[in-house]
Amino acid sequence: MNEDRLRRELGDEPVPDAAGAQERAWRLVQNAYAAEPHAPAPRRRRYRHLAQLAVALGLLAAFISPAGATVRHWVGDAVDIGREPSQPALTSLPAPGRLLVDSPVGPWVVQPDGSKRLLGRYRQSTWSPHGLFVAATKGRQLLALDPEGEVRWSLARSAPVSDPSWAPDGFRIAYLSGAALHVVAGDGTGDRLLEPDVASVTPAWRPGPGHQLSFVDPGGAVRTVAADTGKSVFAVSPGPRPTGLAWSADGSRLLIVSRSGLEVRDGAGGLAWRAKAPPGMAIRAAAFSPSEEEVTILAVTGAAAQSTLLSVGPGGARRRLFAGLGRFTDIAYSPDGRWLLAAWQSADQWLFLNVERPRRIVAVSGISAQFDPGATSASAFPSVSGWCCRGGGGTSG
Repeated sequence: MNEDRLRRELGDEPVPDAAGAQERAWRLVQNAYAAEPHAPAPRRRRYRHLAQLAVALGLLAAFISPAGATVRHWVGDAVDIGREPSQPALTSLPAPGRLLVDSPVGPWVVQPDGSKRLLGRYRQSTWSPHGLFVAATKGRQLLALDPEGEVRWSLARSAPVSDPSWAPDGFRIAYLSGAALHVVAGDGTGDRLLEPDVASVTPAWRPGPGHQLSFVDPGGAVRTVAADTGKSVFAVSPGPRPTGLAWSADGSRLLIVSRSGLEVRDGAGGLAWRAKAPPGMAIRAAAFSPSEEEVTILAVTGAAAQSTLLSVGPGGARRRLFAGLGRFTDIAYSPDGRWLLAAWQSADQWLFLNVERPRRIVAVSGISAQFDPGATSASAFPSVSGWCCRGGGGTSG
């Protein structure tokens, strides 16, 4: 038997305990990654570490199969981050607009020059449509603030308040009080109960006339109603449990996200297309792409050993944008649609990915400490609430 034939036959032979080998390989890589300091190192040393990681992953890929195929598939993207020096602090945003970030000490507004302002000890926050105000929650209160942190109005409810959502025209805010769905005017008046019992999913306003609002009922059905009258517009029967809802900017399509996949519905609730999560992964977050023809998803493995950013579209088309070790938590597009912010919790970094030039990445380290100054122990990783705004005027939000 010659060497070539031996290689072919060995390559076709199934590897014993392939799944176990894959799990052990991921654990080894995770431990090696966790042992590396996240603070920026001198360039030569950083590249040496990246080279060592690449060699280690390459060796793992050589010795485990089919698990090795998975490693080989994403190792290039995982190491590409080293080509862009990591900044030790957020000194500017790569695109116009302001970020709204929820941290352990409250929401922050981040200006284009990187300067930050803490709005106060609030829990969840969301932009008004033009970024003139912020809706925030605090215990049993819903509040409206300006970007300087001044409270414009507040209202109190009998149950904890959560999941605020500001209508695109600025004249309505939806929120949950316990399990009840409420709607209030943008100036804090006229609060009323819309539904007494809904699922704990942030409601989504449909752009356009009629103040139409989509939410998930306790049985998992997605309902859309005219918020001012309560009249039903359409309903989508229960399927995989929804974890997120979003309307396209023109109000023509509704995105329904679950851990196992996503559906895009038309304006009447009919199915336009659907896509499943990658095998062995769950969808953590999703958003319409700037063109709104595709959806960008953040998928994470069960053990959070790997996270992947994918662009998916009708017909099952998929395009990988980035993959990395550990857990990513949030994604947000810049107002001009040219940059995608991916929050990398495991590395305590933010990655800004250029949509037009996918290999162009701006990495910022030490995110947790930057949004929890003065902390004497490890800080929780902050969440990105929104990147505002596309522009436009108006006085209603």
